Amino acid sequence: MTGSALAAVLALPAGLVLTLLGAALLYRAAPNQLLRPDQPAGRGVARGGWGAALLGLLVLLTWSGQATSVFIWLTALMLVWSLLPLAAAWRAGDRKAPK
Repeated sequence: MTGSALAAVLALPAGLVLTLLGAALLYRAAPNQLLRPDQPAGRGVARGGWGAALLGLLVLLTWSGQATSVFIWLTALMLVWSLLPLAAAWRAGDRKAPK
């Protein structure tokens, strides 16, 4: 496999991982997040989240066309921003339950 063929094969997974990481960091930077409510995130977390998410979009753009890449990117962001708060609230509810 040549270098350009390998880069084309790895572009989709790399773009998705960067996008998912960026979305998780952006959720962590939100003031009402439930992952660590006692520890507010700094500005660097939000900047890193935007950087990773946008870099993920750029990598996806090398893999497919503009409309497909933006669709994949937005779907990945929605997936994380829908499931991560639910999982964090579920975990926080377990800590608050009487034992």
